[in-house]
Amino acid sequence: MNQNLGKTIAIGGGEQGGGKEALPPPSSAIEKRQYHHSSSLQNSSPQEFLSSATKLDLKAKSSKCTLKSLIHSIPSSSPLSSSLHTFISDSILSFRNPTHSPPSKKPRRSGRKSNKDGEDDFDLHKQQISAEKLHLLAHVAFLCVSHPKKVFSPLDLLPSVQLLHDNLVFFESDSSLLLEISNLCELYWKENLQGREMLISQSLPFLVSRSLTLKKKVDVHRVYALREAFTLFDFEDESIEDLKMLLIRTVIAPIYLKTEDGRKFLGFIFGLSMQLMKEALAMIKSQIAFGRKSVLEAYGVILFRAWKGIDGVLKEEFEDGFLQSLIEGSIYANSRVLAASVRRVLGGFVSQRITDGVENLLFRLAEPVQLSKFRPASSMWDSFNYSAIQQPS
Repeated sequence: MNQNLGKTIAIGGGEQGGGKEALPPPSSAIEKRQYHHSSSLQNSSPQEFLSSATKLDLKAKSSKCTLKSLIHSIPSSSPLSSSLHTFISDSILSFRNPTHSPPSKKPRRSGRKSNKDGEDDFDLHKQQISAEKLHLLAHVAFLCVSHPKKVFSPLDLLPSVQLLHDNLVFFESDSSLLLEISNLCELYWKENLQGREMLISQSLPFLVSRSLTLKKKVDVHRVYALREAFTLFDFEDESIEDLKMLLIRTVIAPIYLKTEDGRKFLGFIFGLSMQLMKEALAMIKSQIAFGRKSVLEAYGVILFRAWKGIDGVLKEEFEDGFLQSLIEGSIYANSRVLAASVRRVLGGFVSQRITDGVENLLFRLAEPVQLSKFRPASSMWDSFNYSAIQQPS
């Protein structure tokens, strides 16, 4: 008879004889201890609560779930319902004090030695501690604001959330902290909370930049969901030039062109300002000469959506300027390939000709071109051809 029969393998890798049950997995034991520990925290002071929360590793999904369950189960009758969020707010605001400066960009190493041994390491260590504390505070603030029974006041937290938002640029070396703060700002906007308009000037550029860098659908969806917030910007103001450049980059970003939310967002931005629309249209025109079939068809869909969403002088410029030049280009382009590419973009309108106003629009713009079919190409399209030829292959 096999001597190993009747023995069970313990989780730790050893053996237990006599048919004894295996020890429970360590993770289960940890979760059980966390559960009992968390239950006792609901009657603690805010200081004790945060002190215990710092022992959780927020990088672990299980720890975040534990903290979420704990905070979201706090009833309105609990002392924490009137004190936790104010303590969180005061803790965040304390970073305005020179003795608690926010963690900044990672300092460049100097070729000179420090006057004090270990001084640089000590500074970096302090910054790391500050970042970790801010990460925890921001996450707890998010959980307070998102409490299902609204037992915490988002308005009381607003000054501290705004402080985090206004200092986003200082946290660019800490992607997890950036994301935590942007999640908090995004929550204020989605929940239509008071003061939400003060939490977009830094968070929106971050989210657009993140979508362009990581190229993930979920980030494009987040940007699209926040589209109405972009209408609050003055795009004639030079101070938001960086945001304008990010939006122009989305026009040629594959992740925006191939996703439904991305195409919807691109169709939306044409209505934000005349200058932004002109720059976006110029960017699209520069891509037509060497765009792939899928890209050209995507532009057709985007342009049609843009046309439907604008009116007034924006629509006049779109129709009589850009769209007219496309129709001329489909006839006068100096190569069959280019003409075919232009027509593929125009297909976004031709395929929708039964839509009210589309057929009349195409006829109005095409009629003068047909009547003067033998005249030289327009200077506008000549300019486009020339710039397209200059593009590197």
